Amino acid sequence: MIEPTDKMPWYKGWAVERKEGSASGKTLLEALDSISPPSRPTDKPL
Repeated sequence: MIEPTDKMPWYKGWAVERKEGSASGKTLLEALDSISPPSRPTDKPL
């Protein structure tokens, strides 16, 4: 989850294409770091 391992040779990693560019990685931590936050309307009330 935090660092790549040799115990899963079948797992090649993940990749995603977005408007901002592409991202790829092998760990869950890299996947969580690559998430872009949604835009929130700041001019509207809660």
